[in-house]
Amino acid sequence: MPARLSLSVVLVAALFAVDGASAQQSRPYALGSYLQPLANAEKDAAALPAEAYARPRTPEVETAIRRMSHALQSLATNRSYVGDTDGAIAAFDLQMPARPLLKPQQVANLPGVEDARAEDAIRAIVEQARSKQIVLINEAHHVPMHRAFTRRLAQELRKIGYTYLAAETFNADSQGRVPLSAAGRTQFRTGTYTWEPGFADFVNEAVADGWTLVPYEIERTTSSGLNQTEQVREREQVQARQLIERTLGRDKNAKVLIHVGYHHLIKVAPGDKMPFVPMGELIRRLSGVPTLHVDQTQFYAHPDPALEHPMYAGLLGKFPETAPFVLRAPDGSHPVLSGYEGRIDMQVIFPRYATRDGRPEWLQTLAGRAPRPIPSALLPKQGRRVIKAFRPADGKDAVPADVVLLDAGKPAPALMLPAGDFRFETEE
Repeated sequence: MPARLSLSVVLVAALFAVDGASAQQSRPYALGSYLQPLANAEKDAAALPAEAYARPRTPEVETAIRRMSHALQSLATNRSYVGDTDGAIAAFDLQMPARPLLKPQQVANLPGVEDARAEDAIRAIVEQARSKQIVLINEAHHVPMHRAFTRRLAQELRKIGYTYLAAETFNADSQGRVPLSAAGRTQFRTGTYTWEPGFADFVNEAVADGWTLVPYEIERTTSSGLNQTEQVREREQVQARQLIERTLGRDKNAKVLIHVGYHHLIKVAPGDKMPFVPMGELIRRLSGVPTLHVDQTQFYAHPDPALEHPMYAGLLGKFPETAPFVLRAPDGSHPVLSGYEGRIDMQVIFPRYATRDGRPEWLQTLAGRAPRPIPSALLPKQGRRVIKAFRPADGKDAVPADVVLLDAGKPAPALMLPAGDFRFETEE
């Protein structure tokens, strides 16, 4: 395993994220539709050669996949919106190279792992956050489980004085505020990734709990003529500057939780030579306050175990935990693995969740939801159908509490809902 994360990996992650937030809004479909954008994404991804689904792959096929990266990201994101969490990961994983998995004993003997113990991730992060003013945590945009974890973390950070919640997904209205409904709830105009019901519920809870929402995404009006690397550099700079201005610039004692995508939280380690400085490092430099950088995008289960992080199975073999955890060394520090040393402060490792009622178990243990069968009258007799669950008071712009995709003749997954009453709508 390489000792350090290569520059190429960081740059690829950055370019993946350049227009991820805007890509979902670039298609002409009805606001609030889930089936139309999914169908569009499926149509775009259908241009992949059949050989893309086999491994090993030829260099020509790898090139074709790279050219289709945005189509695959869109497919992954839209699948995640309709409750197809495994399908979302599988679509995104088509871009990933297969890597030889390390044997459990190899992982157990690695420096940083050999003498470490597992510690509950929420408790460990909160402990470190007490002495910080800014916590940055990331997500893979097609993995709603990461938002469920950040939601749980936000509940605890609020108790120790954190009040500003910034998220990459947030749009800004003409006054620079995150657009919400008159009742202060998430709507489709709130953001892109908040179309995913779990993320919308996270934001609704944050508003009710007194968090101040902070949009910081760059407005793409000054990027004409810039190449991809220059666009990434500009985006990192603008995001960092707007974050600082809208939090510490208004309240020097502000305590801020920033939920970002992928690489944006990374610090620059000694010896790094990069064509741009990541937002996480810029925030650390510009703010001048203690920051905590937490990654949760490396160690989680994939439908194809061969595409998981090479250390993942070995880590679970050594630490058979049932809740997300981090590593704690005998000296009290938190070991960081896989070349991220010096670039992040902590790594969250997720257990391998079972599937219950056709949905992943983390929806119950992390997101606090319970299964509810779909009324038989709503099951499709042919084709496929999207079922959307709304609270009775939700308006037409409200994000559903849950969304599932059904195929006629196949077992129907359960809706995963919080407590309360719900009404249902369908989309053919």
